[in-house]
Amino acid sequence: MKRLRTSSFFKKLVLLSCVIGIFPVILLGYLSFHKSSSILQEEVTSSKRLILKQNKEKVEYLLKTIDTLTTRTISGPVTTNTISMQTVLGFPFDYEYQNVFEKLIYELVQIQVFELGIQDVNMMSYRQNWVVEGGAIYPMNGRPLIEAHDAYLYKLQSMLQSYRDDSRRSYWKLIQDDKAGYVLKLIKHIPLNSTNPDGIITVNVPMPEIGKRLTGDADEGHTFILDDTGAVLASSNSEDIGGSMQGESYYQQIAGSEEQEGFFVFDQHNQKYVVNYNHALYNNWTYVSITPLEHLMSKSDGIKLYTILFAAILIVLVITTSVIVSHRLYSPIHQIYRSIQPDRRQMQNNELNYIGEHLTELTRSSTRLKDEIGLLHNQTREFFVLKLLLGDMKLDSVEEQLEQHEFPAGWDQWCVLAVQIDTLENTRYTDKDLDLMLYAIHNIIEELVPQPMRLSPVILSQGLVLILGGGLDEETPFKVQVFNKTEEIRSTVKQYLNLKISIGISRQYTSFIYAPLAYQESLDALAYRVRLGSESILFIDEVEPGSEHTFRYPKELEFQIMEAIKQSNQDLAKERLHAIIAHFFEKLVHHYDYQHIIGRLFHNLTGLVQDAGASVQEVFDKEIFSSDLLVRMHTSEQVEAWFWKQIIEPLLIWTEERQRKQDVNISKLMIAEVEQHYDQDLSVEMFAARLHYHPSYISRVFKKDTGVNFSEYLSNYRIEIAKRWLAETDMKIADIAEKLQYSTASNFNRNFKKTVQITPSQYREQYK
Repeated sequence: MKRLRTSSFFKKLVLLSCVIGIFPVILLGYLSFHKSSSILQEEVTSSKRLILKQNKEKVEYLLKTIDTLTTRTISGPVTTNTISMQTVLGFPFDYEYQNVFEKLIYELVQIQVFELGIQDVNMMSYRQNWVVEGGAIYPMNGRPLIEAHDAYLYKLQSMLQSYRDDSRRSYWKLIQDDKAGYVLKLIKHIPLNSTNPDGIITVNVPMPEIGKRLTGDADEGHTFILDDTGAVLASSNSEDIGGSMQGESYYQQIAGSEEQEGFFVFDQHNQKYVVNYNHALYNNWTYVSITPLEHLMSKSDGIKLYTILFAAILIVLVITTSVIVSHRLYSPIHQIYRSIQPDRRQMQNNELNYIGEHLTELTRSSTRLKDEIGLLHNQTREFFVLKLLLGDMKLDSVEEQLEQHEFPAGWDQWCVLAVQIDTLENTRYTDKDLDLMLYAIHNIIEELVPQPMRLSPVILSQGLVLILGGGLDEETPFKVQVFNKTEEIRSTVKQYLNLKISIGISRQYTSFIYAPLAYQESLDALAYRVRLGSESILFIDEVEPGSEHTFRYPKELEFQIMEAIKQSNQDLAKERLHAIIAHFFEKLVHHYDYQHIIGRLFHNLTGLVQDAGASVQEVFDKEIFSSDLLVRMHTSEQVEAWFWKQIIEPLLIWTEERQRKQDVNISKLMIAEVEQHYDQDLSVEMFAARLHYHPSYISRVFKKDTGVNFSEYLSNYRIEIAKRWLAETDMKIADIAEKLQYSTASNFNRNFKKTVQITPSQYREQYK
C-alpha cells in the first residue's frame, strides 16, 4: 500500500477521477442556481411590469374619463334651448342671463364626480372677462381688490389668460396651487381646436388622487410618472413631485427607447437597479418603476444555500468513489510494470510512461521505415509522370516504368488534363495559400479518380496535370468518361474548397511519345477561358478555332476611349472600355491573338502619356509592365477590371490634373492682360481666339477661378482705376469714360454709381 500511495500515476488517476466527477457537480449546481435565479428574476420583473401597466391603465382611465366628461360638457348645449357653451361665453354676467348661468354652473358641477376626486372646475370667458371658481361666477371687469379671495381670483384670471396663446388645445399640466399643493390640471380651449378661443376650462385633480392609483410595495421600489420633458408628475414618494429626472442616467436610456415598454438594469452608487418603463400614447407620459436588484434576488438566497449543501455532499461522495475505483484500476498496471522492470532501483513513479516508452520503441522503427518508403514511392511515381510530360522519358522504357510504379498498363487511348484555379479573389484565401490549395485539389483528384483510370497527378506551372486513360471496348465513350470525371472534380472542389477551377483537356493519343504535345494542348485549351469564362471544361479540339476565323482590331473603339480620357469623361471611358473588351472576346480567334490584341490596347493607352511628353512612371505603377501580367488574367471581367483600375483611372486623374494646371494658367493670363491693357477693348472672344479655345470654355474657367465672369471682373477693375484717377488727377469725367472704353459719359456715371453707390462727381468731392 505504501507503493500505491507514493505512485504519481495513482495520484494523477485519483485527481483526474475527482476532476471528472466534481466539475459536473459544480457546473450543475452553478447552472441550476443561475437558471432558477434567472427564472425568479424574470417572474418578479414580469410582476413589476404588470403592476406598472395596471397603474398606467388606472391613471389613464381616470384622466380619459375626466377628459371625456369635460369634452362632452363644453361640446354639448348648456340649456334645453340648445344654447352652446361658445354662446354662453359671449354673454355678460347680467341678471338677464341668470337662468343660463345657473344651468352652466349645474353642467360644470356634473363634471365633479365624487369617484374621480376632482377638486375644482374653473372656466373663463375671454370675451366677457368673467371667471368660474368654486361653483360661482365672478365678473372681473373693474373688480375691487378687497378680500384675499379677490387676490386669488385675479391670480386665477392671470393663469387662465396665460393658457390662451398656447398652441396645444387640450392637455394636462402639473401646477403648484397655493391651496392644494401640486395639482394636475386639464386645460381645454373653448371651442376645441380653435386658434382664437372664446374661453377656457380647467379641471383640477389633486395629486393624492393620482397617487392612490400607483400601487406597489414602497420598500421594494419606487414608482413615478414623467411627462415628455422628464418632469415628475406623480410619484409614490410625494417629495419627488415637481422635480426633474433629466439629470438621471436612466432617463436618457428611457427617452431614447423606441419601444412602448421594456426594462433594463443600470448601476448607481455601486448598486444595481431594475428599471421598468411604459410609454403612454394618450398623453406621451412615461410610467417608471425602479427596484433595487438585491430585492429581486433576495428570494434566491434560499436556493443558493440548498444548492451549495447538495453540491458539497455530492463532492464528498465523488472523492470517496474516485479513490476506491482508482485503486482497482491501478493494481493491474502496477503488476505489469513490475513484471517488465524487476530492478527496483530503475523504477519510475509514472509506470505508464515506462511501459509506453518500451512499446513505442518497438513500433517506432518499423513505422518510420514504412512512412519513408511510402513517401519515396509517391515521389518517384510523380517524378516519373513529370518526366513523361516534359519529354525526358525514352519510349521503350515507359511500359517497364509503368509496371514498376504500379501504374495501369494497356490503355488504348489517353489524354492530359490541366487544372488551374481561376481566381482567389472574393474567397477566404490569399496568394500565399495557392500551394496549399493545389495540394488539397491534388488529394481530391486522387480520391475521385480511380487508380486504373489515371497516373499520379502532379503540381506544375501553378496548376495540376493529370493523365487519364481507358480502353476502346468500354460502353461509355472515353471522351464522355473524361468529361464526367472533370465535372465531378470541378463540382467537388467548389463544394469543399469554395474555389472556381477550369480544366483544359488535350486530344486523345495512343502513344506516350505525344505526352509533351498533349500537355501543351491542355494548357492551350485553358487559355480560351478568357472568352468562355471561369469554371470551364475545355476540350482543345472544341475550343481551338479554325483558320477561317479572322479578327480586325477595333481602332474606332480605341479612339473613343482615348477621346473620353482626354475629355475626363469617366462614364464614357468606362462604357467604351466595356465595349472594346466585349468586342475582343466575342470573336472566335486563337488565344495567341487574344494576348496580342490585349497587349496592343495596353501599349496604345499607356502611350498617351508619352505622346503628351510625360513619363509613364509618373502615372502608372511599375508592376503593370510585368511581361506575364496580362497572361495571368483568365476572364474578360478580370481583364476589364484590371484595365480600368490600373490604366484608365490613373489616366483620368493625370488628365484632370494636367487640365487643372492649364486652366489656372488661362485665368492668370487674362488677369494680367486686364491689368496691363484695361484701357483697350478686351473680350472673352479675343482671348478664345488667341488661346485657341471655345469662348464658353474660357468664360467657365475664368469664373471657376475668380468667382465672377470676365465682363464683371473687367468692369470692377476699370471702376477701381476710375476711383484712383478721380481722387489723384484732374481728368475730366468724360475723358475718364472715354479712356476706360465707355461709349458715353452717362454710361460711365450709371455704372460707377451702381458699383460705388455715389456718382463720380460726388466721389471726387470727397477727396478734395
